[in-house]
Amino acid sequence: MDKFGILGQSKYFIDNLSENVKRGLRQKLRRGEYPGWAPLGYLNDYKNHNIKIDKKKHKLVKRIFQLYATGEYTLKSLTDKFNELGLASQTGKKLRPGVIHFILKNPFYYGVFKYKGELHEGKHEPIITKKLFDQAQVMLKKRGRSHEKKIHNYIFTNFMNCGTCGCSITAEKQKGHIYYRCTKKKGPCAEKYLREEELTEQLTHEIQKVSCLPDDWPDKMLKQLEVDEKESLKAKAGEIRAFDEKVNIVEDKLDKLLDSHLEGLVEKDIYLNKKEKLINEKVGLEENLAVVRQNGNNWLEPMRDFIFLLIKAKKIAGEGDSLELKAFLKNIGSNFILQGKKFGFLAEFEWALALRASAFPTLLRRQDSNLRHPP
Repeated sequence: MDKFGILGQSKYFIDNLSENVKRGLRQKLRRGEYPGWAPLGYLNDYKNHNIKIDKKKHKLVKRIFQLYATGEYTLKSLTDKFNELGLASQTGKKLRPGVIHFILKNPFYYGVFKYKGELHEGKHEPIITKKLFDQAQVMLKKRGRSHEKKIHNYIFTNFMNCGTCGCSITAEKQKGHIYYRCTKKKGPCAEKYLREEELTEQLTHEIQKVSCLPDDWPDKMLKQLEVDEKESLKAKAGEIRAFDEKVNIVEDKLDKLLDSHLEGLVEKDIYLNKKEKLINEKVGLEENLAVVRQNGNNWLEPMRDFIFLLIKAKKIAGEGDSLELKAFLKNIGSNFILQGKKFGFLAEFEWALALRASAFPTLLRRQDSNLRHPP
């Protein structure tokens, strides 16, 4: 065989191999298998040809989204915080703001992924909901307009008002210490300065008041919630079927859209745009389905959040992280004031009870009664 024949056979072999690789990749994408390295919070499961959750890191990644969505953190402050917590990149290096930004922009975390500009449903387990992802995107867009500019180095500004005149509380640095005071924009005000260390101590004390849940209570309460949740599903079979039908309709549309694209009836740009909308619609339906499963037991999810926050309160009070203290208090109350060098706020109903040490046993008895006899 001459050299041209050998070259011809080699080209045929290479072309055939390339087509087989492409065919295998298309099949992998249709099965929802991500063809790449698992992002931070996940691990490649080579045995099962899948991507699984990294049990050591996924909660920290979820926390990145939760904290950024509050608007209290910049990319830089998040980077510093999670480097201190020991969260490293997949290569073991320290995090950088660019890595945090990439995480926050990656739809993989709510169950889908993009490959060459096309959105695909993933078979991996989501770490966050699409709702939380969307909240983070809103904050990214908002901060992007200000070029990630940090307004102040003062954590507790834009948080409290003066309890005497109602003006906002500002801060200034004097002799190495940060002091908080009334802006006095409405006129003279007799309120005095308060050092940040004293304010932080007061905030910590408020959170310590609600961190006294007995150690054996969380597991008991959460297990009972699971029992009640399963019982509620029996009464929701009809609504669940209705949502399943809607999901099936969207899946049928996706199949028809793909067929139309492969037959040349739909241009690629239109196909990609419509596919992305349909996949996100499906994700939304599936998340709404989870909400439907809770209907009729609307007290379950708030109760679960309440228990988790009580558990979290002890950790936050112990660590003394100022941003965490602020974010936690904003979760449980409003109308934060500074008056007579004392911090105060209006707590939500359950938390108002928990904040009163004398009322806390009553609260626990009432919660226990709710668990055995749900409303």
